[in-house]
Amino acid sequence: MIGTNVRVGGMMMNQEPKDRGSIKWTSLMLPEHIEMLRNLWKEDERVEQGHMEEQQAAGIDFLLQHAMKGQLPVCIEMDGGVHEVVPLRFHRRSGELECRDIHGGRLLRLSRHEVTDVSM
Repeated sequence: MIGTNVRVGGMMMNQEPKDRGSIKWTSLMLPEHIEMLRNLWKEDERVEQGHMEEQQAAGIDFLLQHAMKGQLPVCIEMDGGVHEVVPLRFHRRSGELECRDIHGGRLLRLSRHEVTDVSM
């Protein structure tokens, strides 16, 4: 009866066992296979947590370039908080964005990899 379809209220529902992929199957596996599965699960968690889409990254880059050319203030969201700055230049080698803080006027170097969003 594995994988059978059942009609419920006019809709077809698939009855799949809910314990597929659970840890109870590890007693039938070699230790090397268990380790490989754990590594795969860790990779899945890392991917789910946070790589932004390519389109979103391109949008952020476009806004930063536009703000640099016009010396316009932007609001940069990062993991560590929000900064209201005027972007000055991008250092390609270090991957850092040099900015001037709007409120204090001090120079900041923000890591481009930690930027999650930019708005004007």
